[in-house]
Amino acid sequence: MENQLFEEKDAESASASETEEEEEASDSASEAASEAASEAESEADSASDSASEAASEEVLDTSWVDEFKAAENKYNEFYKEPVTSIAIYLMYVNREKELEHVHRDRCLLEPNGVLKRDIILSFVKRYQSMFSANYKIKSLLKYNIDLDPSEINDFLYADNTHHNHRFIKPEKYLNDIHYADSIHMFQDMNALFFIFTEDKPTMNHTKRISFNSVKHKTKRNNNKKNLKIYRDLV
Repeated sequence: MENQLFEEKDAESASASETEEEEEASDSASEAASEAASEAESEADSASDSASEAASEEVLDTSWVDEFKAAENKYNEFYKEPVTSIAIYLMYVNREKELEHVHRDRCLLEPNGVLKRDIILSFVKRYQSMFSANYKIKSLLKYNIDLDPSEINDFLYADNTHHNHRFIKPEKYLNDIHYADSIHMFQDMNALFFIFTEDKPTMNHTKRISFNSVKHKTKRNNNKKNLKIYRDLV
């Protein structure tokens, strides 16, 4: 009987031991799975961080574009552009050849930098009678700064006599006038000068007609007729 009790206790002990081993194995498996999940999550986070860093590096790599644009903006004023408008100077010279009046205006050009002849003629007609006097157009001068960017340094620091003659050109008011592209910083200096001179007043000269020659001629003809009649009678 006692042997049977010992066997049952041994069986229960063995069963309990097996149960503990199973629980330990289950706990070990759970811990392993948890560690594996943590490692996987960590690797995923690391991959995400790496991808974010790579993306950030790509964004930072484009910063040179912004730097280039910022540097380029500093030189915008040195690039040539079409002339869109010009200053108009109307200069009036009196009979003593003295500059008496200067009137300033501004005029828009065509998209291709052309001032049409109709506009020029309208300026002449509108401004030739000013200040209670009549004027006539004497000359028309175009001032167009067509420097290239490479010539700016020479223009600013060297003798400008050559350049000034280069920029000024006489024009005819019956033709269209074309303005070449100009550097941005010189756009406001492009101009057209109308030079008017005071017109001399017209004098009314009355032509005298002499009747003396007519009278002498008539008398001479009458004498000839009388002589002919006398001869016929004789």
